[in-house]
Amino acid sequence: MRLGQAQVVSVVIIIVIALGALALVLPWTYGMIQKKKDMKSLDDVYNFFQTLDETIRNIAKNGGEESLSLKVPGKLTVYPELVVSPFNNSIVFSFSAKVSNIAPGGWIPLNTPNMNEIATLGVDTSSVILGRATQTDSEMYIQYKLWYRTLIDTTGRGYKIVLSTTDNEEKSTTTGFLRIQRVGSGGTPLTITEINVIV
Repeated sequence: MRLGQAQVVSVVIIIVIALGALALVLPWTYGMIQKKKDMKSLDDVYNFFQTLDETIRNIAKNGGEESLSLKVPGKLTVYPELVVSPFNNSIVFSFSAKVSNIAPGGWIPLNTPNMNEIATLGVDTSSVILGRATQTDSEMYIQYKLWYRTLIDTTGRGYKIVLSTTDNEEKSTTTGFLRIQRVGSGGTPLTITEINVIV
């Protein structure tokens, strides 16, 4: 083999080795980038649900109207109090990701250990933020839920935030946009504050 041919063969071998290494590293790198992106999405969704809860409770207390938006791809569904569903009086966001910060299985409370339907006024929060993850073939199906329950004090008086939509039917959106407004408040001994959620 001549010197010129040996140099060409060496260059070809180096290029083949480099391309082979690149072919091995690229899928791993892409997978790591996707996992990092999904971890950020998980944080964004949880932070959104905390902000959504604070906004709803603030509007229930003080009135007014506010809009919120979630920039993570997925489906946001509002289940009014009057709809017949295991999710009634809640807002659920469903999406898929490569990773999850929630163990696969049933609903896990994220903001309070007490998941009772009736809780103690002044001790427990009116809202419960829950998460659930389900393993599919190649990724996780993740749901976050914000649910409102009845609070009762020692005298038997109570308080409840009731979610509604324009026609009290289940509403869904993939835009992530919600507008929240207080409709009214009143009642004895259970004070009900109705919050209209527009998607």
